[in-house]
Amino acid sequence: MRNYLLNLDLNFINYLITGNKLMMDKIIEFVKTPIKVSYKERKDYNSFDKVVLNPLFLFAIVFFVTFQAFSISGDQEATPSDSALGNAMVYFERGDFDNAILQLEEIVENFPGTSASHQAKFYLGRTAFLNGNNDKAKLYISESVKKLKYAPLKKEAYMMLGKLEKDVNKALKHFDDAFNNALSSSERKLIMITKAEKLIKNNEKERALQVLDEIDKDIAVYNEFFEEIYGYALSLN
Repeated sequence: MRNYLLNLDLNFINYLITGNKLMMDKIIEFVKTPIKVSYKERKDYNSFDKVVLNPLFLFAIVFFVTFQAFSISGDQEATPSDSALGNAMVYFERGDFDNAILQLEEIVENFPGTSASHQAKFYLGRTAFLNGNNDKAKLYISESVKKLKYAPLKKEAYMMLGKLEKDVNKALKHFDDAFNNALSSSERKLIMITKAEKLIKNNEKERALQVLDEIDKDIAVYNEFFEEIYGYALSLN
């Protein structure tokens, strides 16, 4: 049985409910610390890892999928597949990732072709991506990305495909698709930086710098990541 050691600290939820200010220091430390995964040490995380492994980022995705599970079909009552997806997300929120994965796999098997099944594949792919199982991640995400209804999920799916794709031109196309599904300027900035990073890894200095120079410098987020990637680009021969 796979063991996904993703720690969702329930004290964060407790703080929101009770307003216990004595827990503030712990909460700040929690939200600043990326979760631990089995395939990489925290000290080796790059800037992109720190974003996608941020516990609040993960919680937001879980909340979004849970919320959308009951509006997929447009009906007043949730279908069995919608309810099953919601149950899987509850397991994720509780930190019970083994049972969450089992629930998602059952949705894919029992409700093929449904919107819930496509979202289940997305989340299975995302979990595989975070756990370093790249082949499985690419399979699940590729099968689901064009069938996802919601821009935030499509954006993240294309981002992961861009990271996973070895062919640089195909990867850039994925990043462009992610850009087109982004809902904010900060998301678009992150996508462009990650796109430049892909070009740098392919030793394409000029193209990378061109992408970086197109980024709006007034967007005051991901500056550390931007500076890191810009420095890498300048260091290329």
